[in-house]
Amino acid sequence: MWTAKKGDERKKEFIETAIEMFIIKGYEKTSINDILKAINITKGAFYYYFDSKEELLDTIVDHLTQEMQASIETISNKDDLCAIDKFDHIFHAANQLRRDNASFYRQLYDLQKKDENAYIAKKFMQKVLDVNAKYIQSIIEQGIKEGVFNTTNPQEMAELYIRLTSLCKEKIATFITDPSFEDNSHAGYKKINDLILFYQNTLERALGAPSGTLNFIIND
Repeated sequence: MWTAKKGDERKKEFIETAIEMFIIKGYEKTSINDILKAINITKGAFYYYFDSKEELLDTIVDHLTQEMQASIETISNKDDLCAIDKFDHIFHAANQLRRDNASFYRQLYDLQKKDENAYIAKKFMQKVLDVNAKYIQSIIEQGIKEGVFNTTNPQEMAELYIRLTSLCKEKIATFITDPSFEDNSHAGYKKINDLILFYQNTLERALGAPSGTLNFIIND
Protein backbone atom coordinates (compact mmCIF):
# COMPACT_ATOMS: atom_id res chain seq x y z
CA MET A 1 0.00 0.00 0.00
CA TRP A 2 2.77 2.41 0.87
CA THR A 3 4.66 3.65 -2.18
CA ALA A 4 7.93 5.27 -1.22
CA LYS A 5 10.08 7.33 -3.55
CA LYS A 6 13.86 7.18 -3.39
CA GLY A 7 15.03 8.90 -0.24
CA ASP A 8 11.67 8.45 1.52
CA GLU A 9 12.33 4.99 2.96
CA ARG A 10 13.04 6.39 6.41
CA LYS A 11 9.83 8.42 6.43
CA LYS A 12 7.94 5.32 5.31
CA GLU A 13 9.51 3.40 8.18
CA PHE A 14 8.37 6.03 10.70
CA ILE A 15 4.82 5.87 9.35
CA GLU A 16 4.55 2.08 9.36
CA THR A 17 6.15 1.78 12.80
CA ALA A 18 3.87 4.45 14.24
CA ILE A 19 0.79 2.62 12.94
CA GLU A 20 1.99 -0.60 14.58
CA MET A 21 2.64 1.20 17.87
CA PHE A 22 -0.71 3.00 17.81
CA ILE A 23 -2.47 -0.36 17.34
CA ILE A 24 -0.59 -1.90 20.27
CA LYS A 25 -0.51 0.97 22.77
CA GLY A 26 -2.96 3.54 21.45
CA TYR A 27 -2.15 6.98 20.08
CA GLU A 28 -2.08 8.85 23.40
CA LYS A 29 0.09 6.27 25.16
CA THR A 30 2.61 6.01 22.34
CA SER A 31 5.47 8.46 22.71
CA ILE A 32 7.96 9.60 20.11
CA ASN A 33 10.59 7.74 22.13
CA ASP A 34 8.58 4.50 21.75
CA ILE A 35 8.70 4.90 17.98
CA LEU A 36 12.41 5.75 18.04
CA LYS A 37 13.22 2.69 20.14
CA ALA A 38 11.26 0.43 17.79
CA ILE A 39 13.25 1.72 14.82
CA ASN A 40 16.50 2.17 16.77
CA ILE A 41 17.15 5.68 15.52
CA THR A 42 17.91 9.10 17.01
CA LYS A 43 15.35 11.78 17.81
CA GLY A 44 17.03 14.12 15.35
CA ALA A 45 16.02 11.86 12.47
CA PHE A 46 12.40 12.01 13.57
CA TYR A 47 12.34 15.80 13.69
CA TYR A 48 13.91 15.96 10.26
CA TYR A 49 10.62 14.62 8.88
CA PHE A 50 8.03 15.64 11.49
CA ASP A 51 7.65 18.56 13.87
CA SER A 52 5.57 16.51 16.33
CA LYS A 53 3.64 13.30 16.88
CA GLU A 54 0.55 15.19 15.72
CA GLU A 55 2.18 15.98 12.38
CA LEU A 56 3.14 12.32 12.03
CA LEU A 57 -0.51 11.40 12.60
CA ASP A 58 -1.62 13.97 10.01
CA THR A 59 0.77 12.37 7.52
CA ILE A 60 -0.65 8.92 8.27
CA VAL A 61 -4.23 10.15 7.78
CA ASP A 62 -3.25 11.82 4.50
CA HIS A 63 -1.78 8.56 3.24
CA LEU A 64 -4.85 6.60 4.33
CA THR A 65 -7.24 8.86 2.42
CA GLN A 66 -5.36 10.00 -0.67
CA GLU A 67 -5.88 6.96 -2.92
CA MET A 68 -9.64 6.79 -2.41
CA GLN A 69 -9.89 10.57 -2.69
CA ALA A 70 -8.20 10.43 -6.09
CA SER A 71 -10.63 7.74 -7.22
CA ILE A 72 -13.69 9.71 -6.06
CA GLU A 73 -12.43 12.87 -7.76
CA THR A 74 -11.84 11.01 -11.04
CA ILE A 75 -15.27 9.36 -11.00
CA SER A 76 -17.13 12.54 -10.04
CA ASN A 77 -15.56 14.38 -13.00
CA LYS A 78 -16.56 11.79 -15.61
CA ASP A 79 -18.94 13.50 -18.04
CA ASP A 80 -20.17 10.20 -19.49
CA LEU A 81 -21.60 8.89 -16.20
CA CYS A 82 -24.96 9.76 -14.68
CA ALA A 83 -25.19 10.47 -10.94
CA ILE A 84 -26.43 6.97 -10.08
CA ASP A 85 -23.59 5.32 -12.00
CA LYS A 86 -21.07 7.58 -10.27
CA PHE A 87 -22.25 6.49 -6.82
CA ASP A 88 -22.17 2.84 -7.86
CA HIS A 89 -18.66 3.24 -9.30
CA ILE A 90 -17.43 4.93 -6.12
CA PHE A 91 -18.81 2.24 -3.84
CA HIS A 92 -17.35 -0.54 -5.98
CA ALA A 93 -14.00 1.28 -6.29
CA ALA A 94 -13.77 1.51 -2.51
CA ASN A 95 -14.59 -2.18 -2.21
CA GLN A 96 -11.95 -3.12 -4.79
CA LEU A 97 -9.34 -0.96 -3.08
CA ARG A 98 -9.97 -2.81 0.16
CA ARG A 99 -9.73 -6.17 -1.57
CA ASP A 100 -6.48 -5.28 -3.29
CA ASN A 101 -4.97 -4.09 -0.01
CA ALA A 102 -6.72 -6.44 2.43
CA SER A 103 -3.88 -6.70 4.97
CA PHE A 104 -3.39 -2.94 4.99
CA TYR A 105 -7.07 -2.22 5.57
CA ARG A 106 -7.20 -4.84 8.31
CA GLN A 107 -4.43 -2.87 9.98
CA LEU A 108 -6.35 0.36 9.45
CA TYR A 109 -9.46 -1.18 10.99
CA ASP A 110 -7.48 -2.43 13.99
CA LEU A 111 -6.01 1.05 14.39
CA GLN A 112 -9.38 2.83 14.46
CA LYS A 113 -11.42 0.35 16.48
CA LYS A 114 -9.16 0.57 19.54
CA ASP A 115 -10.89 2.71 22.18
CA GLU A 116 -7.65 4.55 22.89
CA ASN A 117 -7.58 5.67 19.24
CA ALA A 118 -10.94 7.45 19.12
CA TYR A 119 -9.03 10.62 18.31
CA ILE A 120 -7.54 8.96 15.22
CA ALA A 121 -10.95 7.74 14.04
CA LYS A 122 -12.36 11.25 14.47
CA LYS A 123 -9.43 12.81 12.63
CA PHE A 124 -9.70 10.25 9.84
CA MET A 125 -13.43 10.92 9.34
CA GLN A 126 -12.88 14.69 9.29
CA LYS A 127 -10.19 14.28 6.64
CA VAL A 128 -12.51 12.13 4.53
CA LEU A 129 -15.22 14.78 4.81
CA ASP A 130 -12.82 17.61 4.02
CA VAL A 131 -11.46 16.04 0.83
CA ASN A 132 -14.49 14.14 -0.49
CA ALA A 133 -17.65 16.02 0.49
CA LYS A 134 -17.43 18.49 -2.38
CA TYR A 135 -17.27 15.68 -4.94
CA ILE A 136 -20.18 13.80 -3.39
CA GLN A 137 -22.17 17.03 -3.24
CA SER A 138 -21.57 17.66 -6.95
CA ILE A 139 -22.89 14.17 -7.76
CA ILE A 140 -26.00 14.77 -5.66
CA GLU A 141 -26.59 18.09 -7.42
CA GLN A 142 -26.17 16.32 -10.76
CA GLY A 143 -28.74 13.72 -9.66
CA ILE A 144 -31.20 16.46 -8.72
CA LYS A 145 -30.83 18.00 -12.18
CA GLU A 146 -31.30 14.57 -13.76
CA GLY A 147 -34.48 14.09 -11.74
CA VAL A 148 -33.34 10.98 -9.89
CA PHE A 149 -32.64 12.57 -6.48
CA ASN A 150 -34.94 14.79 -4.44
CA THR A 151 -33.20 16.46 -1.51
CA THR A 152 -33.31 20.09 -0.42
CA ASN A 153 -29.81 20.22 1.10
CA PRO A 154 -27.12 18.59 -1.08
CA GLN A 155 -24.33 19.78 1.22
CA GLU A 156 -25.72 18.07 4.32
CA MET A 157 -26.72 15.05 2.26
CA ALA A 158 -23.12 14.69 1.06
CA GLU A 159 -21.90 14.46 4.65
CA LEU A 160 -24.65 11.97 5.50
CA TYR A 161 -23.68 9.86 2.47
CA ILE A 162 -20.03 9.75 3.56
CA ARG A 163 -20.86 8.93 7.17
CA LEU A 164 -23.34 6.19 6.25
CA THR A 165 -21.10 4.50 3.69
CA SER A 166 -18.19 4.68 6.13
CA LEU A 167 -20.33 3.08 8.83
CA CYS A 168 -21.40 0.37 6.38
CA LYS A 169 -17.76 -0.46 5.58
CA GLU A 170 -16.93 -0.46 9.28
CA LYS A 171 -19.74 -2.95 9.94
CA ILE A 172 -18.51 -5.17 7.12
CA ALA A 173 -15.01 -5.08 8.59
CA THR A 174 -16.45 -6.11 11.96
CA PHE A 175 -18.16 -9.10 10.34
CA ILE A 176 -15.20 -10.39 8.38
CA THR A 177 -12.72 -10.00 11.25
CA ASP A 178 -14.98 -11.84 13.69
CA PRO A 179 -13.55 -15.32 14.49
CA SER A 180 -16.97 -16.87 13.84
CA PHE A 181 -17.13 -15.53 10.29
CA GLU A 182 -16.79 -18.31 7.73
CA ASP A 183 -14.88 -17.10 4.71
CA ASN A 184 -16.48 -17.99 1.36
CA SER A 185 -19.60 -19.30 3.10
CA HIS A 186 -23.07 -18.58 1.75
CA ALA A 187 -24.31 -17.47 5.17
CA GLY A 188 -21.39 -15.11 5.64
CA TYR A 189 -21.84 -13.37 2.31
CA LYS A 190 -25.61 -13.20 2.73
CA LYS A 191 -25.09 -11.38 6.01
CA ILE A 192 -22.81 -8.87 4.31
CA ASN A 193 -25.16 -8.42 1.34
CA ASP A 194 -28.13 -7.88 3.68
CA LEU A 195 -26.14 -5.21 5.50
CA ILE A 196 -25.18 -3.47 2.25
CA LEU A 197 -28.81 -3.54 1.09
CA PHE A 198 -29.91 -1.95 4.36
CA TYR A 199 -27.52 0.98 3.93
CA GLN A 200 -28.28 1.20 0.23
CA ASN A 201 -32.01 1.48 0.96
CA THR A 202 -31.36 4.01 3.71
CA LEU A 203 -29.34 6.19 1.32
CA GLU A 204 -32.01 5.91 -1.37
CA ARG A 205 -34.66 7.16 1.05
CA ALA A 206 -32.41 10.02 2.20
CA LEU A 207 -31.68 10.97 -1.43
CA GLY A 208 -35.36 10.83 -2.32
CA ALA A 209 -34.66 8.10 -4.87
CA PRO A 210 -36.85 5.05 -5.63
CA SER A 211 -35.89 1.73 -4.08
CA GLY A 212 -33.42 -0.12 -6.26
CA THR A 213 -31.91 3.05 -7.75
CA LEU A 214 -28.47 2.35 -6.33
CA ASN A 215 -26.58 -0.89 -6.91
CA PHE A 216 -23.99 -1.51 -4.21
CA ILE A 217 -24.17 -5.31 -4.27
CA ILE A 218 -21.22 -6.95 -6.01
CA ASN A 219 -21.87 -10.27 -7.67
CA ASP A 220 -18.61 -12.20 -8.17
